[in-house]
Amino acid sequence: MARLNSFSVMVVAAMLLAFVVAAKQDYNSLIICSNKLKPDCGEEIFMNIFGHSSKPVSDYCCYSLARIGLTCHNKLFDNIVNSQPGYKSNETITRPRSVQIWNKCSLVAGPVPPAA
Repeated sequence: MARLNSFSVMVVAAMLLAFVVAAKQDYNSLIICSNKLKPDCGEEIFMNIFGHSSKPVSDYCCYSLARIGLTCHNKLFDNIVNSQPGYKSNETITRPRSVQIWNKCSLVAGPVPPAA
């Protein structure tokens, strides 16, 4: 019986360690994605998705968004919605805005090589 409990503790510890490593890797990928955006573009895109900006995303920022790629765009959006209080409740409004901005920017930018 004690052997079973020790094994269970080891399994739980291994699972927790794997979770911590995965969370750290996910956090690092978010930092990499956000650093690829041009300096003022993060705020401009954020305000168009989550705020009430009447100014559309500029072509300059569309090129920047297209360079980070759809995967990074979605990771950043999901992180904001899932980690910041108050944003989850508006997801039915903000997710379509996010998709609309991505679609517009990918059309404006056309084929863009990914950011290094």
